[in-house]
Amino acid sequence: MSSQTVAVVGVGAMGSMSLWQLAQRGYQVTGFDRMGVPHDTSAHGAESRIFRLAYKEGAEYIPLLKRSLTLWRELQSTSERQFHFPIGCLYIGEKGAEWLTGTLEGAHQHNVRHEVLDEQALRVRFPQHRLSGGEFALLDLDGGLLRPELGVRAAVKAALAAGATLHQGCEVTRIHPHADGVDITCDGNTQRFDRVVVTSGAWGTRMIDAPSPHFIARRLVGTWFGIDDKQAYQPSQFPVCIRRTSEIDYSGFPCMDGWTVKIMPPVNYLSDVDPSAVDRTVSYADTAIMRRVAGTLLEGVDSQPVRSGVYLDGFTGDDRPVIDYHPATERIVIASGFSGHGYKMSPAIGVAVADLIERDGDPYIKQHFSLACAARQVG
Repeated sequence: MSSQTVAVVGVGAMGSMSLWQLAQRGYQVTGFDRMGVPHDTSAHGAESRIFRLAYKEGAEYIPLLKRSLTLWRELQSTSERQFHFPIGCLYIGEKGAEWLTGTLEGAHQHNVRHEVLDEQALRVRFPQHRLSGGEFALLDLDGGLLRPELGVRAAVKAALAAGATLHQGCEVTRIHPHADGVDITCDGNTQRFDRVVVTSGAWGTRMIDAPSPHFIARRLVGTWFGIDDKQAYQPSQFPVCIRRTSEIDYSGFPCMDGWTVKIMPPVNYLSDVDPSAVDRTVSYADTAIMRRVAGTLLEGVDSQPVRSGVYLDGFTGDDRPVIDYHPATERIVIASGFSGHGYKMSPAIGVAVADLIERDGDPYIKQHFSLACAARQVG
């Protein structure tokens, strides 16, 4: 076991995976989270997430996704609760839609297992989706559904079994670097560590008392709708989906609780909130897009929501995450700003963080996700 002590501040998606990977490598690692672990008010809340390998957002993410798929399977094999459902991910778009043809081209280029469904095949295979004519679909065969709270729980349990320590309900208010270590102040008590990992999601780097990268906290709303035929919306019958029409863009999720499906809208880029004072009341206007989806694009789904919730995530100005040392000291590693698409690749991020602690990091991560690879606001 390494004698080096490491603190992980924020034990959500990235923090739990970092805790797991560091504990496996023998570090004396301690996690700190202001809430209980897991919890449902931040980026790893809301019951379900999409995993997919066909990824038009950038080819640089695909190696992380492939590594994560292996690690999701590894972590699932050690867990008594299922959190990885390999049910596929269905992309539905209008014929000739640039976003979908680009996704299909990426799938070909990166050897992603997939099927292409024309309108007739889509109607037969997945009649839950109402079509207006002219649609086609891409089915990412290695896509699936992840249950984020259970995934965080499994990673933390694996970390604790490997010797990690966890402090819950403990808000870190100050991270102060020194030449020979980093002080962590939590609930008025200060402790020094050799290294610190900051994986605080929407809270970004607020607690570091040195000029740091700026992250934007955005408010995300998830909404659940009742269904008539729960069998039609079981995971085995209804893959997670991403659909865009000329007017609507949404993500859909199968029934996980016996009577509802979840519908998520696109990110509201006008949202920029204080994560400690965010309004968690869901207004009628907040659910407008999801109500329209339920009423027009899905069969047998109630048009009014039965529950909803507000969640938070950290964004960068260019939506590219930061996985790098702090600009003032290599004793602090930052993994933040995943901009609404980080959970699926969080196991590989945990490996990248552990690599930065153990050695000089992975050259691939440096090339694509360092502070230097794009203009970042620091201050």
